[in-house]
Amino acid sequence: MAYEEYPDYLAMLAAKPQEKLALVDDAASFTYGELVAEARKLRAKSDLDLLQPAIFIHEDTIAGQLLQFLAYSGTTTRPIIATELSKNQHFEIKEIPPKACMGVMTSGSTGKSKLLWRDYHSWADFFPEQNRVFGVDESTIIFCQGSLAFTGNLNIYMGVLAAGGTLIVTEKFRPRHWLELIHQYDVNTIYLIPSKLLLLPKFMSEPNEQIRYIISGSQTMGRQEADKLLAAFPAAEITLYYGASELNYITYIKDKDMTEDRTVIGKPFAGVEITIRQEEIFINTPYHVEDISMPFSLKDRGYVDEQGLLHFLGRTDDICNVNGRKVSSVKVTNALTELPGIVEAAVLSKHVGDADVLVAFVASTASFSKQELVKLLRPSLEDYELPKQSVFLKHFPRNESGKIDKLALQNWRE
Repeated sequence: MAYEEYPDYLAMLAAKPQEKLALVDDAASFTYGELVAEARKLRAKSDLDLLQPAIFIHEDTIAGQLLQFLAYSGTTTRPIIATELSKNQHFEIKEIPPKACMGVMTSGSTGKSKLLWRDYHSWADFFPEQNRVFGVDESTIIFCQGSLAFTGNLNIYMGVLAAGGTLIVTEKFRPRHWLELIHQYDVNTIYLIPSKLLLLPKFMSEPNEQIRYIISGSQTMGRQEADKLLAAFPAAEITLYYGASELNYITYIKDKDMTEDRTVIGKPFAGVEITIRQEEIFINTPYHVEDISMPFSLKDRGYVDEQGLLHFLGRTDDICNVNGRKVSSVKVTNALTELPGIVEAAVLSKHVGDADVLVAFVASTASFSKQELVKLLRPSLEDYELPKQSVFLKHFPRNESGKIDKLALQNWRE
């Protein structure tokens, strides 16, 4: 049977070779048969919960989250894996779309998670296409890091299990440990956001030629970053995707097509259409959450070039109004990250005194004074685009999806 022909995710996994290793996390390991058996036990114990229309899952381990998710899959109680941020929020569930089989939560980069509803087919029908692009099949042994509350992780995990692959996962943020797991379990595929991926070569004494595929997203990547990864993983093919919780995967680009232009995020996945209206990106896809209409705007800005590749210019709210002048924080951020020694950067507009000022937050391996930083930026930016303040950080605050927590930066005090 094709993925989309099963009634729910638990039934999908029950059709896989039951003796095959499915999941290894920090606390335990499971074959497909053990995952299915444990999920069925939980479902049998959850009769009272099944009277509820939805349930928030607050398990600490990845295996615990997955087992609870599978236990409620296909029942009248929709599972929602709660983000850390959402645990302090109150959600009043009034009406659930009739086709919904699960709730998913946004990462809450603006300070609050949103609850969205999905039907089974909005993911299951797309698994064959995403697995084709990512190189995922029954031979896949993939390393991933992070909670299933991050929608990108949950989607990748379920896509790999749908293909009959094996998940090697951890909640720990320890790159040396990641490499130990990759070696111990003969991992051939890695899924991490770019900033996490680029930590791995720093802890490697020699290249790893066993990795065939690297899957990444949620942040930009260009030729320079791709070359660093390929030096560490010379046999790998890198795929960078652009996607959204409200939709699914939208576009992708392979390492061979990456250039110094980090705005390029590739061509659409099959079945996805992109249109541009006054620089605003609109997406038409059948693989979206419930109760939104197509075409849908994520409030992202961009354009499609002559080769049909989408360029991402930032969000519409990434345009900062600095004393009457419009400044793209993405343009300034890209100018910063192109400087030697700058590992990561973020730019925000803050109201200081009687004026709006542009503030650059920078993580760097080199030592810059604030004056030196502005001097290095002058060739690529207009005077009004230059940051008036600079904050140097060892590490950026991050949300559960691994993205920079801009709300925390907005409230930053030196």
